[in-house]
Amino acid sequence: MKQIILLFILLFGFSSFAQIEGTWNGNIEIPNQKLPFILHITKENGQFKATSDSPSQGGFGLEINEVRFENNTLYLKQNQTMMTYEGKLVDEQNIKGDFKQGSYSFTLNLIKEDPKKSISSFSKNYEVKEIKVSEELIGDLYETPNKETVILLIAGSGPTDRNGNTMGMAVNNSLKYLAEDLAKNNYDVFTYDKRVVYLLKNNKEIPTMDFQHGINDAETVISYLKNTLGYKNIVVAGHSEGSLVGMTASQKNVSAFISLAGTGNTIDVILKEQINKQAPMLNDANAKILEQLKEGKIVKDVNPMLQSLYDEENQPFLIDWIKRNPQNEIAKLNIPVLIINGTKDIQVEEKEAELLHKANPKSTMVIIDNMNHIFKEIEKDEENMASYNNPNLPIQKDLTTVIVHFLNENKL
Repeated sequence: MKQIILLFILLFGFSSFAQIEGTWNGNIEIPNQKLPFILHITKENGQFKATSDSPSQGGFGLEINEVRFENNTLYLKQNQTMMTYEGKLVDEQNIKGDFKQGSYSFTLNLIKEDPKKSISSFSKNYEVKEIKVSEELIGDLYETPNKETVILLIAGSGPTDRNGNTMGMAVNNSLKYLAEDLAKNNYDVFTYDKRVVYLLKNNKEIPTMDFQHGINDAETVISYLKNTLGYKNIVVAGHSEGSLVGMTASQKNVSAFISLAGTGNTIDVILKEQINKQAPMLNDANAKILEQLKEGKIVKDVNPMLQSLYDEENQPFLIDWIKRNPQNEIAKLNIPVLIINGTKDIQVEEKEAELLHKANPKSTMVIIDNMNHIFKEIEKDEENMASYNNPNLPIQKDLTTVIVHFLNENKL
């Protein structure tokens, strides 16, 4: 009997060591706030090694200097942040413990991440299929073994296609790279050409469209994903203009919403700021046009230097867009919300993300260091604009990490 008990203890000890390896997610429970914390534990040459991520504070891959696992208790020490952690492995999926930093102590309970959904950028485990939602709405489905959750990526402004490229202007494959990275992490993804792309490619007449047309199209795609393809969970991720489209379309049949470089202010405020930065001599002319558009009036006399922005055919769209306040729309959402922006975004400033977060206080906001408006990693300012026409430049690696963590945290 003693031999059997000893054998059981030995087996339990080995299994516990195996269980501690992997990715663990939790929240540091400081007063009135929860800070997401991700722990990655590996074993090399018989020694445990670990790194941590703090997405909401922009910290990724921080080395844990000391990692010990003794008597089913995990001990961590991180010199850089003066952090220590002691947690008890209560079962194969849960560690309960305390996070200490300096003289402060907070509860940090960790849950082991499903390895099927962990970051795995090394293998291609998906297929890309073209899907025709309707005659004018066509896109790509990145299909993985995960049949429950699909992420719908909604493009930004202009005639932008399923890959995030704007016809005649920019080719950067921003949405394509994001879709591929998410698919590598076992999430199905659907990206689609905006309706205007189909019309331009097929030499069709472009009718007068307002902002609601884009919302209607997104709702049509959501309905198709749910009712025709049978997805249980639909996560909408809207980029730039697509953020407002996405949050408005996410009032029903959507499990979570992600804003990617979305604005918090109305578009007239954004346009005033952009013109002031790029061509301040046009401030007065720009302000007069916007004032008339806010009143619902078509402007006939447009400064030639502003003609491409305020072409008469575009004005009904802008009139409708100006009426829509992103802060009001995101406040209506009672689903998990993630708000992402980058420190190198020259189109949408960080304060826009803060406005959205304030309007929906339960949301999670993450500002990613050195990421620009189209998700590319930028070190020097002169690299920023060049990246808009570089189809071979990959996206900032932390973007996928942040999204996957958010989805895992919300069991999606």
